[in-house]
Amino acid sequence: MNEYTTPETNTISQPEGQTFEHTKGFHPFYIFPLLYVLSIYLMPAYLSIQIEGIDLTCLIFLPFAFGILNIIAAIKFCKPENRNIMLNAAVLVKYTMIPFFALGGIAITIFLLLSFIPVPFMIFAGPMVFIFGIIYGWFVLAFGAPYTISYLRLSSESNALSKVMMIVHVILQFFFFADVVDVMFLTLRARKWKKLTITLIVICVISALAFFTFIIYNIVRAFA
Repeated sequence: MNEYTTPETNTISQPEGQTFEHTKGFHPFYIFPLLYVLSIYLMPAYLSIQIEGIDLTCLIFLPFAFGILNIIAAIKFCKPENRNIMLNAAVLVKYTMIPFFALGGIAITIFLLLSFIPVPFMIFAGPMVFIFGIIYGWFVLAFGAPYTISYLRLSSESNALSKVMMIVHVILQFFFFADVVDVMFLTLRARKWKKLTITLIVICVISALAFFTFIIYNIVRAFA
């Protein structure tokens, strides 16, 4: 008996891909995670809009409004028949947000490195941008977690996941990088989105190797 079985059944549960209904096509529920993702990626567009006498910088917090909507939707529709939908919504949010966190992480790291330049403005601005970026990014991460948490709760209630492992998976949703890796694990275990997940893993590995190769090359070149 492993962590994904329960004493009541004393048997290994069937693969999750066979335990709940498969929902094909677009479901209206996916509008909630889509609005959240779009509100984040469209941020540069509506922040660049200039309207005389109106300050639109407050729109930077618009994703959090949709994030609260995510929480409400995930709680309201957290029902056994929606377990598959919750997993799909979690995949939609986590996978589409990979470029945002990858590029955002590189950007704030560059700002932190620029703080070492002996220019008074950058000495103070660099760390401030880095800290703000980390905090803002974490809230974006947290508001994108409700669908995964609802999926985990439903999996635990159906005895497909032990309560201990459910807690472990929930905790991982609030750590950068670990949340995406965990969702990838959950999709592969559920035998869902296999091709997409494997493709993303390959792309992420190749991109990471290319990035670190570029960094090492430039460091060696600088000291050569």
